Amino acid sequence: MHRRILVAIVALTASLVPFHAFAAAAGTPAHAKPAPPKTAPPKVAPADEYFGRMKMSILGITNSIRDTATRESFNPSQASQYYGSLALTEDALADWAHKYPQDSWIPKRAYDLSHDFWLMHTPAADTMANKCRWMLISQFPHDRWAVIARTETEQKVAPTPAAVANQPAVTATH
Repeated sequence: MHRRILVAIVALTASLVPFHAFAAAAGTPAHAKPAPPKTAPPKVAPADEYFGRMKMSILGITNSIRDTATRESFNPSQASQYYGSLALTEDALADWAHKYPQDSWIPKRAYDLSHDFWLMHTPAADTMANKCRWMLISQFPHDRWAVIARTETEQKVAPTPAAVANQPAVTATH
């Protein structure tokens, strides 16, 4: 009989004490959810993120580089007039490279941007071209665009008009 009373008292006491008190005593709150796994920061910039002073998207940066190359090829003597807008594009690319240093889209843009600057044939543009190439080669040393960039010179990529005029004419022989 004493045993029945003892079991009844234990059962009554257990029913009066909330369950979470037992869980807290065990060290794990009953309502706690497992912590989500920590994820590594993304390696690729999202398309809806904006960079630099002009808040350019990755597509805006790409379009600016491509459009400038098209304009420069159409009228090379006017290439230097695009320096201001292209400098803002370089600012956005540098910001992008700082925030997403492993983004695989950056090397080609840095490579193409350096060519656009070299085609302007001004000291300021040459400085910006070298800045782009430094970013490319130092941050992505094994990328194919960095490997190609190491073999190039400004005169090879964008010869000055005087250098082109002094080259002998190539004639085809049949």
